[in-house]
Amino acid sequence: MEEVHSFLSRIPGLAESITMDKAMSFVRLASQLKDEIILAQAADYDPATAPTEIPEHVRSFLGCATDMPEEFVSGCWTAFNDTIWSHDDNGGSTGRDAQMFRDFGLDHLLSARTLFPPTKQCTTPGCLNSSLLKDRDGLRKVVLFTLSDGACATYAVHLHCSQCKTTYHNNFSVCDGVRTYYAGIPDAIQVGEHQFVEREVLSLFIGLMLISWTSATNAARVYDTCLSKPENRPDHKDWPPTRSFKLRIEHVWDGFLILSLLEDYVERNEILQVPHTGEQNVRFNNAICKRNARFRLCGQPEWAHYCDKCMRVWKDGDGLKKLHVLVIDGITIGHPCCGVHDCPEPLITNRHRFCLGHDYRHHICAVEGCEQPVELTFMTCTIAEHRQLELTHKTRDKALFQLRGRLQRATVSHPNDAFEAEVTAEEVEEMTIRDPNQGDCEATKDPNGNRKIRALFGRRRTHNEQIFVRPCGIIVAHATFYASESVSQTVDMLQKVFHVEGSMPDIVIYDNNCTLYKYLVRQNIRLFDTIGFPVDVFHWKCKHAKDGIECSYHCNPTLFPELLGTDGKAWFFNSSVAEQTNVWLGGYHAILCEMGSDKYDYFLDEMVMRKNRLTKARLEADGMLPDYVPNLSYNVAT
Repeated sequence: MEEVHSFLSRIPGLAESITMDKAMSFVRLASQLKDEIILAQAADYDPATAPTEIPEHVRSFLGCATDMPEEFVSGCWTAFNDTIWSHDDNGGSTGRDAQMFRDFGLDHLLSARTLFPPTKQCTTPGCLNSSLLKDRDGLRKVVLFTLSDGACATYAVHLHCSQCKTTYHNNFSVCDGVRTYYAGIPDAIQVGEHQFVEREVLSLFIGLMLISWTSATNAARVYDTCLSKPENRPDHKDWPPTRSFKLRIEHVWDGFLILSLLEDYVERNEILQVPHTGEQNVRFNNAICKRNARFRLCGQPEWAHYCDKCMRVWKDGDGLKKLHVLVIDGITIGHPCCGVHDCPEPLITNRHRFCLGHDYRHHICAVEGCEQPVELTFMTCTIAEHRQLELTHKTRDKALFQLRGRLQRATVSHPNDAFEAEVTAEEVEEMTIRDPNQGDCEATKDPNGNRKIRALFGRRRTHNEQIFVRPCGIIVAHATFYASESVSQTVDMLQKVFHVEGSMPDIVIYDNNCTLYKYLVRQNIRLFDTIGFPVDVFHWKCKHAKDGIECSYHCNPTLFPELLGTDGKAWFFNSSVAEQTNVWLGGYHAILCEMGSDKYDYFLDEMVMRKNRLTKARLEADGMLPDYVPNLSYNVAT
């Protein structure tokens, strides 16, 4: 130490001004630049010894990083160069410290990543306790899933207020059975009783879901295969091999849910509160439903979006005219729903075929139109043909060729589990039998003398997801259609999404606008007075007969000159954007197909919102000037 002090004293003022923290920072930073320093030395230099001088750019960097003038940097190099040159910079001091904690910390109940509450004193309103909070239950062994060090063995500490009985955890406090999350977003999210996941890991999973349609199952497998670092797991008596360091699917889903909810509450400057008691899989249901309802009422954050790709503005005489365009389409993705036609009520559980209000139909024959009670252990009544249909369904379900066919169909979308692609049973069975006597059941009668019977042995699924998209790619809204993609539902959705005065688009492009226009006229819904309803160009050219006044005149895109580009040939707006968006949405088919309705809506809202952020960033980079229609901006506080 005397030698170091002697070197420092050679530069006037250095020994008096340098602190221990600054000296340690200098050594740590310089040790990571040894290769840069060696590169600047002469050809006959021996890299085993520290050089007497360092390159100008390295000296300048160290001065800026440690807030020292360059002459002080030179003095520090002279004093510490031997220490720096022998310093092991493999992973930095943090990496070496972590290894020390892994080797020796667990014997002393210590960890480099112990998870403490963010407060040391009680913050409950009205509590007068000003003393330090004390540990209530001792250290709890937990696993922290990190991005840099894999699955780490560590501890969590709970602090307790002796007066108001509030318990403080790392993510939240608990009082009177209510879990109150702290303001802000923690670095690690608690996803189980003894499991935490780093925010960076969850952000990675959400990014994979958004960009490559990665399911929670495959995200967990990616982590366990590529990032868990089993070499870092402790060989310690208190951490036997039986303790699970495996990231489970429910951990991924809970992490996704909690992180996205916390981000939503932070954006609205609110505090998330949920029940502390009960099962984890229902703990956040109320928060999910509240956000779903808010999105249905207020729309996506980009609801009032416009830019140079979706709104056209041009001079018209002495003033300006504008054209704001919307494109509509549907995609066949959905979730299990009640077996009663067009019933929107959620299933009791995903194992049921009917909602609570129609639960009695589990005891009614599965053949459509038949109201006879089922026979014990069967899903059909005692009518022979109905029973035969069920037996045929069971036989077909086991047939090898049928399984092959389903496996081929399973490759259409990204499987939920990349290693064990799920083969689901066909849920509808149909049979036609020739019988001149017609039979006694109303469900079997046919005017052509045939008996055609159809049964739903599994769960009905929603028909399609209807989406509203701007030509620039911003998704304005989506809605689940339960029975069919009807124009009446599309009109109802249009009126609900754009219920605020001045928000309705000027042009709505839809491949079924001919039928939609007829419906508006028939129902005397005067939207066509202020909105143009052209069919998109591709469908009008290839799939429309053009023999009715709606198709040939009212919905003919060529009769909307404002849709043409500046040369009068190309089209100004991308009218196929909804179908292109459906390609992205279709990638979620396997992820969504078994979700309950609330989780389904929440997940889609979150993915759409995040995709819109990426789309908006691209529009900004392309100079499309994205903004919000004045007085129509999304209100996050609603």
